[in-house]
Amino acid sequence: MKTEFKKLIVFGIIIAFFTSAYAAFLNTIMTQGFFTDHFFYNWLILVPRTYLLLLPFVLIMGPVIRALVDRMFRNGTERNKN
Repeated sequence: MKTEFKKLIVFGIIIAFFTSAYAAFLNTIMTQGFFTDHFFYNWLILVPRTYLLLLPFVLIMGPVIRALVDRMFRNGTERNKN
């Protein structure tokens, strides 16, 4: 496995964790409010579930989006050279 591919997977795992923590935080605020009982506990319980849903999405879409952005900038530089 190439180092670049390993870096992409680790990046996806980390970004999925932070995204799921943020999404779980927002969901907990929206459903029960910020200053309610057991907010922190409910938020932490929701993070792993959200992570399991987001991880495959990030690992699949990360390389797709990266290829799309590379293609967009490659086409842009070719047009600028002419």
